[in-house]
Amino acid sequence: MATDVPLLAAPATFGALATLYGRHETYTRRWRTQAWTGLGLLLAVLAGATSAVLPLAGWADVLVPALVVAVVAAVAKFVTDAVRTGPPAGLIPVFAAGTLSAEPLRASDLPAVAAVTVACAAFGVALSCAAGLHRPDGPERRAVARAVGAVLATGRGTGLGEAAARHRATVAVHAAWDVLGPRAAGPLGGWLAHAERVLHTGAPDRPLRLLLAALPGRRPVPAPPAGPVPAPHPWPRRRVLAALRGTGHLRVPALRVGLACAGVVLLAAALGLGHVYWAAVGAAAVLQSPSAGVTVQRGVQRGVGTVVGVLLAAGLVTLATDDVRLWLLTVLCMFAVEFCMPRNYALGTVAITGLSLLLTRLGTSGTGLGGLVLDRLADTALGVAAAVVVAVVVRNRSAVRALDGALADLGSAHDPATLRARLVAVAEARARLADDDWRLPAPRSALESERDGYRRLGDLLGADRADRGTPGAPRP
Repeated sequence: MATDVPLLAAPATFGALATLYGRHETYTRRWRTQAWTGLGLLLAVLAGATSAVLPLAGWADVLVPALVVAVVAAVAKFVTDAVRTGPPAGLIPVFAAGTLSAEPLRASDLPAVAAVTVACAAFGVALSCAAGLHRPDGPERRAVARAVGAVLATGRGTGLGEAAARHRATVAVHAAWDVLGPRAAGPLGGWLAHAERVLHTGAPDRPLRLLLAALPGRRPVPAPPAGPVPAPHPWPRRRVLAALRGTGHLRVPALRVGLACAGVVLLAAALGLGHVYWAAVGAAAVLQSPSAGVTVQRGVQRGVGTVVGVLLAAGLVTLATDDVRLWLLTVLCMFAVEFCMPRNYALGTVAITGLSLLLTRLGTSGTGLGGLVLDRLADTALGVAAAVVVAVVVRNRSAVRALDGALADLGSAHDPATLRARLVAVAEARARLADDDWRLPAPRSALESERDGYRRLGDLLGADRADRGTPGAPRP
């Protein structure tokens, strides 16, 4: 805005969105994750911008950007799944490449686009990690607090409610172990080990309630109860290379995203729609889910959220009568996306729809509001439909082999740390096949094997307590 170059608004935004990644990691890991993400977003922005400045004509003007967006979508999906970044996973690079491919750029604009993207990513990473100067162990404390809170909530329900609460607590404990990594040998690791014993063996939970008061701020963490302190969990390295050499179960989801994005962009262009990259973004967003059933569910939520978001955005765009108001509304929508998306996907889609329309208006002021609304609705409908079709048709046969391997490894685990890691691997492999249980016997048998594994984990943890003379019997 200060330089009167509104086309730089999009690369500035996408550079800053590197801070969406690694939010729960330790500060040491976070800046590395966000730095690599910033590099990936820079490459996505430059790929889209380069396709926009190429002297193309006819169908080539559609085919080349579609191919670029499809390649970016497939690579981003594979890498984010391998690294396990979590939401928003591979969506933002697709959004970046698609948006820049539709901007009226010139070749002389590419250096400025790259510089703005890098500068905003660097500023975002510095801002995200600045809190580490005040409380270096803040992420570890928050991870343990989430796990402890989830464990304490397991005794409040009965039946299916209790089972769901125990599942949430197990996931939270696993996530906390991953955050602690090599630092699990300290007092926080000892407390997390006690929380796990409370969850699986019925150990007394009163010490955990007292711990919650000490975790906020920078108060000293009290010594954990007597019990085995776990060995440090090394943070995994070279996950992308390991995934490339693996069974291929991560390559199929990447192929799905690439096919859906390429096909839906071409279809939207053939139908004469504008802003066809929105169709690719819609398909990529829905296909970030692990299985076909979740894809359908997210598709419905995205459709409903888009309709409501378009109505809201229509009012926001009419309020953006000058650059300052447009900037303020864009920032508010960014805040709403970040606040809503982790809590409810449909609400997050409402906010991101408003953000998309405002970014389009910010980059190309003068676009008709009616055209923006119709394009958004039609492109999203096409993207969601393409995602659902591809998710159902392109089966992930490699995931069956991955599940069989995870189940085989599960039986050979004889210590809590190894068993815990392999239970996570089984749960992840089973989630990829959750909607194929009507034609594959493996997911049905895997659930019972997973339950047996958790019973074994409780027995191992209870045996550790018994060896140290700690009272209490394992929970069945």
